[in-house]
Amino acid sequence: MRKACLDAVSNEIAKNSKIIFIGSDLGKDTLHKTKKLFPNQFYMEGIAEQHLVGFAAGLALEGFIPFIHTISTFLTRRALDQIMIDVGLHDLPVILLGGGGGLTYAPLGPTHQSIEDFALMRTVPGMSVIAPGDPLEMKEVIADLASFPKPAYIRIGRGGEPVVTDELSRFKFGKFRMFKVHKTDLTLFVTGSLLHEALDALTMLSNHNIKINLVHVPYVEPFDEECFKNLVHHESKIYVVEEHILNGGLFSRIAETLATNGIRAKLIPINLPKQFSTKYGSQRDHWIGHGLDSSGICNIIKETYRS
Repeated sequence: MRKACLDAVSNEIAKNSKIIFIGSDLGKDTLHKTKKLFPNQFYMEGIAEQHLVGFAAGLALEGFIPFIHTISTFLTRRALDQIMIDVGLHDLPVILLGGGGGLTYAPLGPTHQSIEDFALMRTVPGMSVIAPGDPLEMKEVIADLASFPKPAYIRIGRGGEPVVTDELSRFKFGKFRMFKVHKTDLTLFVTGSLLHEALDALTMLSNHNIKINLVHVPYVEPFDEECFKNLVHHESKIYVVEEHILNGGLFSRIAETLATNGIRAKLIPINLPKQFSTKYGSQRDHWIGHGLDSSGICNIIKETYRS
């Protein structure tokens, strides 16, 4: 996913002299070809995330479109004030690329576990919050944002995700992506890299004759409210799978939409607990431990879909 993101940014730099890449203490080989070909469109700053955002905001005020890239936790936590005031207040086209989204860097402990980034970025007025599900979707998002006149935050997944959206219609700004639609009251909403686990879970559920709609939500904000209201109703049972705490992410966005539209559907979260991790291990270890892998998702749905 990260390679697809950086390759896509490089392609946009080659097409538009107003596109600027700004990294924060990334590896020396990051976009090294782009740096050589377009030295005036490439900057590598030190470990100073607040400066990074302020610098990008200044460039945006001068008509440029900066793409900032660093580790998600450092970008969304340390520079939140600058994101809010320098970027959000002025509604500037600064694109925030949060690397290591979710539990990608789980082995490094809680300081590197980006489990509340959706919540933080959703508080910024005008900020789009995006979690592509595979490399193809990532490339489509970057291409769209290269001419998008507003701020956006992209959560970059773990890397190595297979392409699963190639048979879907072209990605559209702010829209859901429908994978499976059945005549059923059961619907599973998922965002980001866990799309692959959700797809595998559906295969497992089909072996138990359980049919469930699957909706991928690359845009947590803005939310495809029109499509949502066409999908769910009072008798619906909704499962929300996300690599995020309960508060402020996709679950919260769906709960808000249900409440404001008076829809009395049943909402079941499959996500991370609101606590700092006390265990160390791989991202997948944590997925399994919290029931976010395909087997865990399948088991939760099997246990609850009739209740």
